[in-house]
Amino acid sequence: MFADLRAKTKIIAPMKPIASLEEKIASKAIETLHAHTGLTLETVEVNSVLGTGLWPDMKFRLAGTQIELISEIKNGIHIDTLLPMVKQLQAAAEGRTPLLIADRIDGDSAKLLRDLNVNYLDAGGNAYLKLSPLFVFIDAQPHADGIALSRPAKPFSPIDLQIIFALLANPGLLNENYRVVSEYANVALGVCGTVFRDLKDNGYFVESNRTKVREWRARHRLIGRWVEQYPTLKKRLYLGPYYTADKDWWRSSEFSKYDVHLGGEFAAASYIESEQAETGSIYLGDQQQWKFIRAMRFIKADRGMDESAPKVNVFSKFWGKAEHKNICPQVTHPLITYADLIDAGDQRSRAAANEIASRYFV
Repeated sequence: MFADLRAKTKIIAPMKPIASLEEKIASKAIETLHAHTGLTLETVEVNSVLGTGLWPDMKFRLAGTQIELISEIKNGIHIDTLLPMVKQLQAAAEGRTPLLIADRIDGDSAKLLRDLNVNYLDAGGNAYLKLSPLFVFIDAQPHADGIALSRPAKPFSPIDLQIIFALLANPGLLNENYRVVSEYANVALGVCGTVFRDLKDNGYFVESNRTKVREWRARHRLIGRWVEQYPTLKKRLYLGPYYTADKDWWRSSEFSKYDVHLGGEFAAASYIESEQAETGSIYLGDQQQWKFIRAMRFIKADRGMDESAPKVNVFSKFWGKAEHKNICPQVTHPLITYADLIDAGDQRSRAAANEIASRYFV
């Protein structure tokens, strides 16, 4: 009896996890690098939270050395959002070596990356690795074949970014109807459906066929992509740079009379109890914008102004609602604060951004 049972029993070997698209791109790029140079990159971590910045895709070590590379992996590089992407990667690396890996990196993008001193690989074999004393530069290689890559996701429009911010900033909004979402995002009702479909198609959330309940699947990745493309929305919101004689104006209760939200370094001072904040961003509601600027005695920046004076970058407010508890109501949501700090790009701003990410996004 037992012999018959064993004979009829099919032993199924454990299934290997299906490699993600990013892992396939990385594997092809590293394989091609090894074929061209003999160098080997060993995988240390995949999709790891490193405790700083947002979530880089992978961490590698150059075989035979202690050199670690913090890597972002992309299916499709857009030159317009490359610089913000690099700023995020540099923040995540925080003193370690950043490495951008992509399915393909065109000539203009490659030149910008070299100008920024950012290491890169693509699946076709193009490479720039400046790892003292090692230097590798391979250019003009053809596009990779033999790897099934999906079509790169199209960049978010400014309206898309407003809707996505509302979803990320407000817990539970993912399962609300489009009318509620449009009110939170401060956009027209008709545009919400397309954004929801795109997010679902790209795997950021799943929706039950039976209950229609939506659940996040790649929220952290969406945060990173939103921050990467946020500068395209900021350009539309920019009212200009202003100087002020009072570097502590933002500590005054006077501005609380207006629809004003502190961003950048000003907001970071509240979130992480930082004392230093002379240059930062503020977001003004549509009502009484210029009355606020006059009341605070802001002076429009001009070439003749003293560049050492405290500067305030002024933007229009774009959101309807952004829930966050236990913080001053006139401070931007941590996601906007983080994005502003990443956009600033300097070392102090990156450190503050990493601290905010570790407190509010993990």
